Amino acid sequence: MLQLGRTRQFIALIALVAIGACGGSDDSTAPSQNTGPLSIVIAGNSTGQTAAAGDKLPFPISVTVVNSSAAPQSGIPITWEVLGSGGSVSSANTVTDGNGISFVEWTLGNIAGTDSVRASIASGSSVIFTAKATKVSIQAGN
Repeated sequence: MLQLGRTRQFIALIALVAIGACGGSDDSTAPSQNTGPLSIVIAGNSTGQTAAAGDKLPFPISVTVVNSSAAPQSGIPITWEVLGSGGSVSSANTVTDGNGISFVEWTLGNIAGTDSVRASIASGSSVIFTAKATKVSIQAGN
């Protein structure tokens, strides 16, 4: 009878160790995927840049995709669309990286004025970037 009691204690101890080993980690810093609706936001100082008409902006334009808890979302497709007076982006479709960020290079249209690019995600959320295209200066003697 004494032997049976120790066997039960040993089995109970093994079961407790096994349950403890199966516990998960509460790593709240890791990006959580698809928790609530997704939103796209302009990242950094991407908007309001200026360059000569027909030139590439000095800095890429970038977005971040976040969930309803503001956690960055990786692997989210982004569609980039040039609006208005022409120009081009380095890619019409990109995907967010591990930090929820995606970016493109933007070459302005050939006409001086305000140019725009829209970045959007499948949920319908979108942002619009604006940049100023200045006149190309013509130097004397050329």
